[in-house]
Amino acid sequence: MTDELIIGLMSGTSADGIDAVVVNFKSGNSLELVGSSFTAYPKTIQQRINTLGQSQQKVKPSDFLELDKELANLYANACLQLLHQEKLDKRSIRAIANHGQTIEHEPNASPPYSLQIGSGQIIADLTGIEVISQFRQADLEHGGQGAPLMPAFHKAMFKPGDSSSSDFIVNLGGIANISLLGETVIGFDTGPANTLLNQWIQLHQGKDYDDAGRWAKTGIVQSEVLAELMADPYLSLPFPKSTGPDYFNLAWLESKIVNLGEYKPEDVQATLQAFTVESIAIGIHQVLESRKKLHTGAIYICGGGAHNTSLLADLRHRLTGFDIQLTDSLGIPADWVESIGFAWLGYCYLHDIESNLPSVTGANRELVLGKSYLPNA
Repeated sequence: MTDELIIGLMSGTSADGIDAVVVNFKSGNSLELVGSSFTAYPKTIQQRINTLGQSQQKVKPSDFLELDKELANLYANACLQLLHQEKLDKRSIRAIANHGQTIEHEPNASPPYSLQIGSGQIIADLTGIEVISQFRQADLEHGGQGAPLMPAFHKAMFKPGDSSSSDFIVNLGGIANISLLGETVIGFDTGPANTLLNQWIQLHQGKDYDDAGRWAKTGIVQSEVLAELMADPYLSLPFPKSTGPDYFNLAWLESKIVNLGEYKPEDVQATLQAFTVESIAIGIHQVLESRKKLHTGAIYICGGGAHNTSLLADLRHRLTGFDIQLTDSLGIPADWVESIGFAWLGYCYLHDIESNLPSVTGANRELVLGKSYLPNA
């Protein structure tokens, strides 16, 4: 196991903590997961991330500079703890590839931008390992959305089955995104997956998430509320498109449903879960209609929402033509697909491999993504 070891770090829009993996790359299409760990954010850090990420105002540097340093320390510690856990010397690690924590994503602004914090330079200095980060910027600079980036990894690692069927990877993070596997991959953010569900249960029960969707199962879907949510213009936008919790958040929900307080909280939770399911289904329908493909095939689920058995049951009920299972059946555990994917982006950077997909992001050309930070001596 001496090929090339890269640490991948992912902290997603759910802002729950840091997924860290050590991946052994034999090539850009062959890898092995060596070790993995999850480090939960301290509550105060999570609250500050959510405050910034859900702000209706443009974030200023003074709002995040201190948090940028604190997150870098957390990322560095997560790396060092993972190395200790796996009994690996840091000198055996070629690089750390870090997604960073997104606090704003505005690909349609002028100029477009996407802001991920967690200083790459501080991580490099604290670990003594080269850090690759800022993966979205080059794609944005060349007319792309800068997101989603994982479809390129899905294309490299996951092969479609029967060419007559339609095979998708569906990531259920804070935001849901889909990838249609095939020669020309299509992928985009469909809307919220866990972000609204998490925020609503935090507000009403003080819990970080709805474990297995149990609370949602106690509620009744409110059809009139669901119809209002489904009327949001984002869902009908043509792809390429991407979004984030700076758009889909409780302020957005309150703006859509002016009499929100008149509904039972559990009914709103059930309706938000139905919104996740319906927006994913609409996104898959958009793709299949654009390609004139059959509504049959396989859907492979990854991300934190893979543990929401109620949500998965609803997806199976809604998308009856598809065999829905976890990416574990493809050889990569659902919990670690994105962190492994960012390790792959780091590998691509180091080997000068183009790693965006213009068919997904809308960029005007294929690009090598990322920026390198070398440790100071």
